[in-house]
Amino acid sequence: MAGERPLKLTERDSQLLADLVRHRYLSVSQIQRLHFPSEQTTYRRLRALKEGGLVDSFSVPGINEAIFYLTREGAEKATACFTEKTAVKTVTEVPKDYYFLKHFLAINDFWIGLRQSTQNAPIKLKEFVPDYYGEKTERGGLTKLIRDAVVDPSNQEQVSHTPDAVFVLEKVGKSALFFLEIDRGTEVVSDPKKGVLKCLRFYLAYLLAGGHQRYAREFGLPPFKGFRTLFVTTSEERMQNMREASQTLTHPQKAKKFIWLATFEAVSKENVFETKWRSFDQSDETNYQITKN
Repeated sequence: MAGERPLKLTERDSQLLADLVRHRYLSVSQIQRLHFPSEQTTYRRLRALKEGGLVDSFSVPGINEAIFYLTREGAEKATACFTEKTAVKTVTEVPKDYYFLKHFLAINDFWIGLRQSTQNAPIKLKEFVPDYYGEKTERGGLTKLIRDAVVDPSNQEQVSHTPDAVFVLEKVGKSALFFLEIDRGTEVVSDPKKGVLKCLRFYLAYLLAGGHQRYAREFGLPPFKGFRTLFVTTSEERMQNMREASQTLTHPQKAKKFIWLATFEAVSKENVFETKWRSFDQSDETNYQITKN
């Protein structure tokens, strides 16, 4: 429209666009957690960015808030202000699958919690690679960066798996490796060929074989002593069922102590480090915390 002033980007706008590069899709409440003091302020600025052609939004039945992403123009602006090595991906078709998006947003919830928990702490979030980061193949497909395979020593079968995320925390110059698994209660628990037990077999074999050291090489860090896998699940009952099912696996019980569980309700959004976790070893009654164990 003639006489209409172009949108002037603020520093906060640039940070918001950069976060849409990192996270690809963010709900209104997630954007508020990251950048704004109130819901009203969040909506007002998102409306301006949308009218300026930098972001767009969509909704999905069952998710009671809008989900935002970068437009092509927004991606170009983000490229100019984004200094990290993540490639800027333009969304060409918005997803409509409820389960996919709930899972996607849950990964981002945990990531945001980590970012905020480390802001004023002696612990730093050095790396975070979600499962949706990948590289294009020559045929136009996508190779996931963190997909891997390992031979299960209990039966010599190869087990492939893509974690929901890989991240590294650093404290006093020492780095620790973590894997994240978001369990929304849809995966079968008791079948070692699929679902939760297959995932658990992967991590147990990965730990025993030292497969996780690929991340020390890729991140340019000294070898890790080991790793922790964090399963976030829907209820205490499901958590106990998962612990019980893990006893059917013949891998060393000691290895199961490196794989932890907590419910979504128990994972603190204010400070992820306050969350108390239980291991997959059913005989282990220890309450673990990321910063202490």
